[in-house]
Amino acid sequence: MIIDHRSHRPRKGDPVTRLNLNRRRLLTGAGAVAAGVALSGCVGRRDGDYDQVSGQVPPQFARRDRVVLWSAFTSHNAEILQTIIDRFNAAQTDIFCEIQLFPGYDALDSKLAASLTSEQVPDFITLSDVSWNRYLLAEALEPLTDYFDADFDTTAFHPRFLAEGTVRDQIYWLPWARSTPLFYYNKEIFAAGGLPDRGPDSYTELREWGRQLKGLRYRGSKVRMRGYTGEDDWYFQGSSWAFGGGYSDGMNPTLDSEPTIASLESDRAFIHDDQMAYLASDINADFASGVTASIFNSTGALTSLLDSVEFEVGAAFLPRQQTVGVPTGGSGLAVMRNATRSRKQAAWQVIRYLAEHGAADWSMATGYLPVTSSALHSPKIKKRNTRTPAYQVAQDQLSRARTPDVMRRYVNETIAEMQIAIQKVYAANADPARVLRETVRVLEPAIERTLPKYQRQVGT
Repeated sequence: MIIDHRSHRPRKGDPVTRLNLNRRRLLTGAGAVAAGVALSGCVGRRDGDYDQVSGQVPPQFARRDRVVLWSAFTSHNAEILQTIIDRFNAAQTDIFCEIQLFPGYDALDSKLAASLTSEQVPDFITLSDVSWNRYLLAEALEPLTDYFDADFDTTAFHPRFLAEGTVRDQIYWLPWARSTPLFYYNKEIFAAGGLPDRGPDSYTELREWGRQLKGLRYRGSKVRMRGYTGEDDWYFQGSSWAFGGGYSDGMNPTLDSEPTIASLESDRAFIHDDQMAYLASDINADFASGVTASIFNSTGALTSLLDSVEFEVGAAFLPRQQTVGVPTGGSGLAVMRNATRSRKQAAWQVIRYLAEHGAADWSMATGYLPVTSSALHSPKIKKRNTRTPAYQVAQDQLSRARTPDVMRRYVNETIAEMQIAIQKVYAANADPARVLRETVRVLEPAIERTLPKYQRQVGT
């Protein structure tokens, strides 16, 4: 199954000068469906009472038990996952695993919410770090702790990532495509501008370097220091921490705190006062063409980024300010609670194969962080990191990282509202304090609506 949505994008290299998002479009999309339907669709139903989604089984696998994985990976990453699953299908004779693809997490969330309503579900799924929590509140995810045994125990996974999928000592979400943001920079531009061959120590230093590059041209284009994206607030989660703020303290919003406002004000000044940063339509394309000297992007983008450029790329930790600010991200694997027992057991066998036989190859081919003990100690991972140190930088930064704030993970509307907020500032030079205070006001009903479920199932 492949669902595709295409939209017109501005020309590469053009700053986005007009705000083109609106709250209705964001909040009535996939995320809102997940919030409204999935969070109430399966609570109180007995285990194992949902049908399996339809699909196709090749004739050579017709006698096997079929298990369905819904995946949000696209293009290269989808091909890599399919290759690993093909190996699983060839390695045994009892189970056929079918992957059904969706063009990103929003599309998968929308379809999953609908499937819960129709009581026809996949058996296991890839869920992002900010969506699995909501299905946990819906009681839609299978507890996985008891699936481990002496032959395949929890030490198979990176303890840090495993802990992020654990709630009240029960594991619901297993790491797979995990990441943090990195600071990527064009070494040729840095050398031409007299900048050191390293990442900035602080956001203050990043702006200072931007002023130093003012007037520099590279491959015929005027260079700016950083290209921002308005499509993902993940990077602002990190910088808000660095300035001493954040999204929330538990479920209490801190978006309107002075440190968080100071973080967004720093971005605003970099873009509109210094005019050495801008809101890009495609940060990767602009970086590859030399329009911007640096970007923040996922460790999971490292392999494709290195393949797309014709210059040497530097990779460094994210800047500090008052403190460190590095959020974890990416996605993991969850099993649907309302699949039948036999389908859940089959899904677990696939997950075990991915962990034991696929994790190192996945990390090698995609650039996502190694998430299993065997991948971390894999000779080919170590050899790659020695050959291309940027991969080791990505792994080393993990010691600084932490999971995003509770409100960003559990209050569905938070990300959409924050995309609106940062775009107002980045594109329209809006006042950060006013924007963030309004964002808190808009989010208050959603927080109140989510809080009872959160308190009952997760926190206090």
